[in-house]
Parts: sequence; structure tokens; C-alpha cells
Amino acid sequence: MHHQKFLSLFKQILSTPTAPFHEYQVAAVIRKRLAEIPAVTVFEDSYGNLIAHYKTGKSKPHLAFGAHMDHPGWVKHEGKEEFLGWVPKERWDTHPVEWFGEFGMWKLSPFKVKDGQIHSRVCDDLVGCAAIIALFLELEASGKDASVYGIFTRAEEVGFVGAVELAKNWPLPEGVRFVSLETSAARGGAEMGKGPVIRVGDRMSVFDDGVTAELVDAGTEEKIDHQRALLDGGSCEATAMNVFGIPAAGISVILGNYHNCPPKKGIAEEFIALSDAKNLVKLISVTTLRMADSKASSSSKAKLKKRLEKRVRDGKKYWKSAKGLWENS
Repeated sequence: MHHQKFLSLFKQILSTPTAPFHEYQVAAVIRKRLAEIPAVTVFEDSYGNLIAHYKTGKSKPHLAFGAHMDHPGWVKHEGKEEFLGWVPKERWDTHPVEWFGEFGMWKLSPFKVKDGQIHSRVCDDLVGCAAIIALFLELEASGKDASVYGIFTRAEEVGFVGAVELAKNWPLPEGVRFVSLETSAARGGAEMGKGPVIRVGDRMSVFDDGVTAELVDAGTEEKIDHQRALLDGGSCEATAMNVFGIPAAGISVILGNYHNCPPKKGIAEEFIALSDAKNLVKLISVTTLRMADSKASSSSKAKLKKRLEKRVRDGKKYWKSAKGLWENS
């Protein structure tokens, strides 16, 4: 995707105000952008999650990439102002709040690019939402047949509420696996600027190894900058999906000032490396197209199985020569 087109998309999504249970402005922008892509259909479940399906040709869907539309913020409830989402209480009153009707966000820059980084009052997780739209645009530009879902969930910051409702009433075809797209604080040796992180797991669970292998295989063979690590500083929607029986994996872009919290005190914009966001889109686009191509090479997991089987065959001559000694011992 052209650099300016990429920035324009991310600016539009990240500049949109949001808070838990008040994601309607983000949802409206997402619907508008998806309506511009002929191959995409969108429906809304009973809880307000948006499920978008990109489909061209006869390809069958294998993956659903998910991101949440909310971010920690203030809401008006029963005449009171309440803060929803994890941020230390001692920081709540350290920065002015900007209100958007019934919800508020800290008054910070909606979007700016500086020194190769995107700074915004909300990267988590509107970066993931923008990446899914960018995925659809990349697939459209490729002209290749593909089928993939994009899921935009609600109220993740207060306990995966939208994702849990979705998983309990899973609307997608059997065999479709979920991949959470997130922004996360650096953990496990992962570093900002070295590519998106294919997550082994999070603080609460280990992710599906089959899905993870597909992502690793695509990133390695297509030479896309990426990392692989256990990001155990928090949890993501992949955990919620796995708990309710939906095989899931995760990818994160390393985030600075997680939940608007600089290392020591105060409130500030979150930030990510622009290159990490671009490589995230490349990774999920390539993975989708590889899985849609029946002639694509086997996954890393399948290749490992073949190598292990060969070692067993190669070792049989030694097994046979030692068999008598074992039987007589």
C-alpha cells in the first residue's frame, strides 16, 4: 500500500474517539471504509461486534483477524462519571479530559507521525482495526482469490466482553481460526521497530500452535520482519477465544506508553513504530494469500513433523541392532 494511503487510513481510524461500550463512532467509520470495498460484506451480531467477510473466487476461509474498538476512558453512567479500563487510579486526575457526549478521553493528540513513529491518544487497539481494513485493501489490490474474516469487537478493556459473547455464539464456519491483533507492552525480549510479534501466548494462556506456525512460516519465507515471543504483561482476546473452544493465536505491535501511561508518571499519547504497523499488514496479507493457495508450501508444523518422521526412519537401523541387547538385559 502506498505510504500516504496507509497513513491516511490509520489517521482516520486512530483519530476517532472511543471508550468501552461507546465504540459507535469507530464502528461507523469502519462501516464506511468497508463499504468502499466491493468484496466485503458486513454484519453485526446481537452484541454490536462487527463481522466483515472479504471473499473473491471460490476460496474457503481459514482465518478471522480480530481487533477491539474500545480504549480505556471515561463514561457517564447513572449521573456519575466513571473510568473504565485498566489505568492506575492515581493517574486518573493528572490530565484534562475531553468529552464526546456520554464518554470522554484524555485530551491528547489524535494522531501525529514523528521520527518514524505513530503517536496517538489511542493506538490500543485502533491500530488493529486499521490493520484489518488495510488487509482487505491489500487483498483487493493483489487481484488474487481469497476469503478471510475481520472482526471488530466491543468492550475488550473491561474483560473481553464482546469477544466472549462472540465466542459463545460463534457465527463463522467450522475450521475458521481466530488471530488477535493487538498492541502490547514490550516483554520477552521483543523490541519496538523489529517487526510485529507473533505471540506464543499471553499472561493467561498459550496459543494455538497450528495457527502460530502458519504465521511464522509466512513471515520467515516471505522475509517479513517479525519477532516471536511470549508477551506475558497482559492478556488478549485470543485467550477468551481459546477458553470457549475457538482455536486462536495472536500478533502484537509493540506499544509505548501502554494505556497512555509513561514509565514514571502522568498521561501521554501511546506510540508505535510505523514500520511495525506496515509489517503487520504485510504479514497478515501474505498469510491469508498463502493459506488460500492450495499449492502453497506446508506450514512449519507440518514440515517439522516430516523431519521428525525422517529421523525415526533413519534411526531404525540402530534400533534394530540394539534390540537384542535390550531383550537380553
